[in-house]
Amino acid sequence: MRSLRRHVVTGLAAAAASIAVLAGPGEAAAQNLVYANSLARTHVQFGVMADEWIAKIQRATNNRVRIRHVPGGALLRLENMIEGLRGGVADIGVTNVSNFAGQLPITATLAGTADLRIGNQVDAVGLARIHLKLLEEFPQITQEYRDIGLLPLVWIPTFTFAVIARDPIARLDDLRGRKIRAFGPNLPRILSAAGATPLSVAVGEVYTSLQTGVIDAALTDPPNMVTSRWYEQARNVITTGPRFGAQTLGVGVAYIINLNSWNRISAEDQRTIQALSREVTLSAGQRMQETGEAALRELAEKGVTIRHLSAADTEELAGRAPDFARLAEERMNELGRPGTAIMARYRELVAELAAGRLR
Repeated sequence: MRSLRRHVVTGLAAAAASIAVLAGPGEAAAQNLVYANSLARTHVQFGVMADEWIAKIQRATNNRVRIRHVPGGALLRLENMIEGLRGGVADIGVTNVSNFAGQLPITATLAGTADLRIGNQVDAVGLARIHLKLLEEFPQITQEYRDIGLLPLVWIPTFTFAVIARDPIARLDDLRGRKIRAFGPNLPRILSAAGATPLSVAVGEVYTSLQTGVIDAALTDPPNMVTSRWYEQARNVITTGPRFGAQTLGVGVAYIINLNSWNRISAEDQRTIQALSREVTLSAGQRMQETGEAALRELAEKGVTIRHLSAADTEELAGRAPDFARLAEERMNELGRPGTAIMARYRELVAELAAGRLR
């Protein structure tokens, strides 16, 4: 709260920037909106793709909707993005919804869960398609945002997570006894099932922790391994499955708008923005898959050894670890959400994806 109060004056300025520009007779009022980004403008999911989305909106609405991008946490940080959007500090913001389980129980549960069996059947492209189908068929997902005065517009999948280590890891048993940086509710439990010791280390401290041996390895996505230069201290990568590893059950990164700001936009422009946002979500799946695969190639070019957990080891680890899909279902049910129906449909969609029927 104290951090949020420090942004009140800035937030008032952002709100003032959102006031409609006067329009001529018969014209929709132009809206000047502010997009808050807690990370760098060069971050692919939070910055680069957001700028592209903003440009498409401005062109498609003939600048009736204009959006100013404020990066670097100047308005809101990742952890207070939802609170700040609700309070009007910014009109639109980007965050990882898995951090907000109390307010967004369905999407936070799905985005925070990586199931080894189901997740190894889905890549970022498939996840985007599955997620959009769930949004269409379960209005409760969007409603949990509306209930707190927000509306999600764009969903950006993340490439699968892998382990980057100082010493070689070729098989499941090689993880035993390793001190590995992890995060989230269930990723540490996967590592524990492998016999590793999961540790919580701030992302900004991972490089030096690898350098000094405080940790033996770190769990993250390959694009982050490249941009954070962790490969300089750790020359071995192993995925969490036979190919690219286990994908999360839900999309974590979302562009979210304050409902009051949304309601000031004309119905015609709302329809345009929603259609564009769906297109961006679908293309984001392909783009993030390609980005992840390119990162693995770049790591290999830099001399990093890339290995994949074998099918047998993946099944062994899945047997040792909790049934995360079932736990996600139970968690949503406990919170009064249709967890059983969502997970049943999720499994059907995974089968449709594997059969090539989900487009």
